[in-house]
Amino acid sequence: MQWSQRLIILIIMALLVTACASQPAAEPDEPVRTPPVFGVETSRNVLGRSEVVQTRAAELGVAWLRLNSVRWDEVQPTPDSDYDWSVLSGFEADLQQARELGMEPTVIIRGSPHWATVVPSNCAAVKEESFPAFAAFIEALVTRYRDEVQYWEFGNEPDADPRLVAIDQVYGCWGDIDDPYYGGEHYGRMLQAVAPAVRRANPNAQIVIGGLMLDRPETTDPTKGKPERFFEGILRSGAADSFDIVAFHSYPFFARPGYDHDLGLFDPEIIVFDDRWGSLGGFSVGKVKFLREVMDRYSVEKPLWLNEAGLVCHSRDDQCDPELPEHFQAQADHIVRLVARAAAHDVRMVTWYTLNGPGWRGAGLLDRSQEPRPAFVAYRHMIATLQGYRRIEPVDYGQPDTIEGYRFLKDATVVDLLWSRSTMNQTVTLPADQVVSVTTLDGTELSPSLVATSDGLIELPIGFDPIYLERLP
Repeated sequence: MQWSQRLIILIIMALLVTACASQPAAEPDEPVRTPPVFGVETSRNVLGRSEVVQTRAAELGVAWLRLNSVRWDEVQPTPDSDYDWSVLSGFEADLQQARELGMEPTVIIRGSPHWATVVPSNCAAVKEESFPAFAAFIEALVTRYRDEVQYWEFGNEPDADPRLVAIDQVYGCWGDIDDPYYGGEHYGRMLQAVAPAVRRANPNAQIVIGGLMLDRPETTDPTKGKPERFFEGILRSGAADSFDIVAFHSYPFFARPGYDHDLGLFDPEIIVFDDRWGSLGGFSVGKVKFLREVMDRYSVEKPLWLNEAGLVCHSRDDQCDPELPEHFQAQADHIVRLVARAAAHDVRMVTWYTLNGPGWRGAGLLDRSQEPRPAFVAYRHMIATLQGYRRIEPVDYGQPDTIEGYRFLKDATVVDLLWSRSTMNQTVTLPADQVVSVTTLDGTELSPSLVATSDGLIELPIGFDPIYLERLP
């Protein structure tokens, strides 16, 4: 190549570098795509075998599916037995359906065999001397499903002591009442033992801490230990580099209609009330604050998932369904508030338990016949209306004491999700030519009921039930 040609190429390259460097930095309000938070869980081996649940899942349009499906004790019942993958045929059917429906699966690993646990129950911590066997199983499992599963959750509600539940329960049961950190350090050492196996099997896989029950921020009953310190125990063990996501659960009890169950504040009108998290901002926001404060103390920053949530009855399913129809309408209000608040506080995924009905203590989005309950309809409308949002910010129309709201920014419009902080109606006023649509919790169009004033403004009533105001930015 002649020197003159080289010189020309160098000049062109310099001009290109200068042009790139002179480009302005991205503005904060430019599109930043955030994966949608919307998720559900289905009962074990249901999605793959129930066409009606498959149809409902497709109608709902969620992005995430949580599966409580893989049990070590079934795959390897004895220490010398080969892995029996055939026992996961139901799980594989669920997995296939999830992929066909466009849902990202997250999978729980639970049910340790008695030969590997500290007490004879599959709802118990794995013994340290059995960590190598557990890690070997995990590596084989993650390798087998490396193309189908990228999120692996270790246990379900591990902050439970096996002595407090019946043998062989669905909980994680890594808890220890007698330990100052409730067994969290032992769980953390397990994560350190299995994380290398996961990384070898699939470098892209994400390790999720088993969704924490996190019943209350401060346990005062001395006979129950300190389960709220379980997560801190994990960090004290030095396991911060051995997991990727912190998950937690939220289950307030139904009290009455017209009550914000997520906040859980004391209400003298309610005989049975739930104020476990009220002082910190409620079940969703309060637990987010609690977990982030613990992480801050250890200089750790991890994404949060609210990967199991519901509004449940005090009574069991068969009593809840026919006796408390108002409970199901309250669930519709609750699911919208819960998801909006969590998403606005940068919780990356919210999972309702369960999609299929009737659900635990009446919390299924579907009933016994797998027909939609009000919460299903509300969730479906929420997902459809907010699909494609790229950022969330609070909005209150200058009435922070009376109106709570969140603005979901989309490409061409914004959607303001608004509700009254009480059962009293409030009013917001805005130019009529900015309004695209106004819909209720279930998707009913509200436009005919709007009051247009003579000067081109619209007065919009805001009640306890959330509404969606889509408008031009």
